[in-house]
Amino acid sequence: MRWVRYIAIAIVNAFGVVIGIIWVAVPATVAQPSLNYQLAITPRQSEGETPQSLPELYKLRDRLKVQLDNLAKTPDSAPFSLELWKSAIHRQQSQTLTQQLQNVQSQIQIEERAKYNWDDAAKFAAQAVLIGRTSNPSSTTWEQSQRLWQIAINTLRLIPHGSFLAEGAIDKTIEYQGNLSVATYEMQVARSVEKVRAEEEEIRERARKEQEKKEFARREIERKEQEKKDRARKELERQEFQRQELARKELEKKELEKQELARQELEKQELARQELEKQELARQELARQELEKQELARQELARQELEKQELQRQELAKQELERQELERNQQATSQPTPESTATPTPAPVTPAASPPNFFFAGDTNRDGQINEQDEEGKEQWSLSKGALILFNDRNNDRGKIPTWKQTKVSAPRRAAMLSQVNLTLSENFKTSQLFLTADSIASPHISVFQKTGDGWQPVDISGAKPLVFSTDIVLGVEAKQFADRNWNGTVNLKATAQNNGQEIASTTIKMGVSPWMIPPNTAPVTEVQVSDRGSVNSEFISQLKQAVEPTGARVKIIQGDRTWMQDTQKNGYVQLPEESEIRQFNVALKSNSDLEKNPPIKSTQNRDWKVVKIGNPRSLDPVSQWSDGYGNLQVTPPIPGHPMGRVYYGNSGNASFNPEVLDFIQAQRIQGPPVDIDTSWLLTRQVDEIINFIPTQTPGQYVMAIASPEAGVKLLEELEGRGYGDVTINRGLSTQTTVSAALQNRALIQHNLYLQNQKLNPIIEKLKREFSLGDDQIIQVPVMFGYSGYAWWPNMVNSVPVNGKLLVSNPRGPMIEGVDYTQERLRQLLLPAGVSVSFLDDRYYQELKGNVQSATNTVRKPEDRPFWQSLPNN
Repeated sequence: MRWVRYIAIAIVNAFGVVIGIIWVAVPATVAQPSLNYQLAITPRQSEGETPQSLPELYKLRDRLKVQLDNLAKTPDSAPFSLELWKSAIHRQQSQTLTQQLQNVQSQIQIEERAKYNWDDAAKFAAQAVLIGRTSNPSSTTWEQSQRLWQIAINTLRLIPHGSFLAEGAIDKTIEYQGNLSVATYEMQVARSVEKVRAEEEEIRERARKEQEKKEFARREIERKEQEKKDRARKELERQEFQRQELARKELEKKELEKQELARQELEKQELARQELEKQELARQELARQELEKQELARQELARQELEKQELQRQELAKQELERQELERNQQATSQPTPESTATPTPAPVTPAASPPNFFFAGDTNRDGQINEQDEEGKEQWSLSKGALILFNDRNNDRGKIPTWKQTKVSAPRRAAMLSQVNLTLSENFKTSQLFLTADSIASPHISVFQKTGDGWQPVDISGAKPLVFSTDIVLGVEAKQFADRNWNGTVNLKATAQNNGQEIASTTIKMGVSPWMIPPNTAPVTEVQVSDRGSVNSEFISQLKQAVEPTGARVKIIQGDRTWMQDTQKNGYVQLPEESEIRQFNVALKSNSDLEKNPPIKSTQNRDWKVVKIGNPRSLDPVSQWSDGYGNLQVTPPIPGHPMGRVYYGNSGNASFNPEVLDFIQAQRIQGPPVDIDTSWLLTRQVDEIINFIPTQTPGQYVMAIASPEAGVKLLEELEGRGYGDVTINRGLSTQTTVSAALQNRALIQHNLYLQNQKLNPIIEKLKREFSLGDDQIIQVPVMFGYSGYAWWPNMVNSVPVNGKLLVSNPRGPMIEGVDYTQERLRQLLLPAGVSVSFLDDRYYQELKGNVQSATNTVRKPEDRPFWQSLPNN
């Protein structure tokens, strides 16, 4: 019986398991509409507890897990008779809970997937709405919106029917279907509009082409008509030319006949005139001889009369001296009486014209000494002969009033800056007063000092106050300014001796200011000056030092708001003779720009350094203002007729270089007249952009480098012909491009060829004529210019010769087999001259439209030979 009971329990348990399996829920989806979903309900779970949301499913899953855990912990302590039955029941409960837990987890996965699809559909719908709100949407826009609405609908359809979101998905699908229809409709409308517009555009295009065809036909007809007219006109012109040519030849024939007759008549008249002249000359010669005879007789009579008068004067003077001597003897031996004490009337004293015992002269022969040899020609002055005065502007260009306009004269700080003049007298002048006067034109421009026991004292040169008397007077003369448009730089100094208001002796000397001169680029360099622009040009300064310092020159870095050092001042010099050597003084012309912003630059290597400003600032437009920069004032090396070189400058037409400075150069009479060069086509208007004189290895020889746009174009054509059209030029610059691209820019190429033909070629011919240059002295350096006149790649002409080395801008040319092709071309051009070239990275200055010479300034050694020994008349 016990075994029967066990079998019954087993059968019941088996039946429950089968029933549980049959009622396991299967999720239903749109893709599987035949499946139905239902949760099996345990005896402890009523119908009202069925989950209605995903969070409730999570709670149900957690509860089932707890129940399974508790069931696993329940001990099995029943008697053996009940053991099998309870074990079966326990196993059945465990299986049922496990199955329910699996069903819940499956439902959770379905709900999570449904929520994910719901969120994706909402995102696609939001994108579709955003696209649909675009202003003036096109058919493509509406097509995108349509596609997104369709994707959103398809995503909603992936939500299973049995999901909690199924009903909401159906509502959303219906809503999205409506929006899809709207998007589809708008897309069709947009396509229709676009089609209409395309058709209209096609119609307009056809009409335009038809119009162009008609216009072309009309122009072709006009062209043919014009050609016909031109042929007719040319034929008429040819016929007219032939007629005129025949008439001209006829007139020429008649004119030649007329000229021949006139020539014969003139020859006849010339023979008659020559005969008359011959007779007249013979008559005049007879008359001249007769006049000479009469003049000799008259001069002899006059000489005899003068001798007679001189003998009478001497006799009277002798008698007067005897009388005075007799009177003195009588006064010494007898008691004075009113008659004897009466003052005798003195005899008139004839002034002495520079007697031998009244020596007044400067260094007339310029040998550094003052002696009797300086008497000859002391009243005459020229660049070749005559005492020199040194310019000594003791204001150093800081005063508001020019030195020559100041009435107060202070003692000189350095006697070496004075030109010495000696006045040596005999003892006969001890009772005399000595005066010094200067001509009225020159007196405001000079100062004179007398050397006394108390130092150098100012001298009154108006003649109002006498000199401090001495038999050996030493005077010092200085000029307050150079010769300019208002004063020729010369002064007549007159020394006068007076007794009782009567002039008893006088003599005059003429002196002149030593002229200011510019050393050429071929002169040795002692100092190179460059502005400190910070880190932007630190590499340039480093390379500059490496190139300059081995030559014996130094690099001076200038602080301040300067960029273009070449424009700030022009460094020059003056010369003065000394006994053992020639004295050189550095004098710089300062720019008329703001002095506080750009104070004068003085070399630390020479204390004899002066700065002077010529003229006043001009109000020019921003482009023309560069015309006054001192980069626009240059000088050649010594050339025929100009042993100290000749000044040249850039003339931009409306605004040439400062006329006051040009007048100043002209007034020096030694490096002028200045030659003007057309620089109106250059951005900077400065002549150093296109011309430079470079010394060769042979002393006294030089070459002239000139910018050549044609050479620049040929260099590019040569590179393209060799297959290097794709190579980069202007590397690292704002104008970087390739060789072929540059050549394809026909406007740029034609512009540069125009500059060569219309600007540079005439300049070359003028330079050859004015500077006596031969073709073998001219080097045409390849360069190209932009439309506004700036160097398109770094300008190798704007370079600086420094003691046998040429500092040149790195042209950043095409790299061919590791070598800069443009650099190598310049080396080849300078090879016959033996010039060593150092290329500097001046990219900072190139982008500012300038290069090495514009960025630097130089202090150069003056000529060793005195200028007065170099002039042609010596």
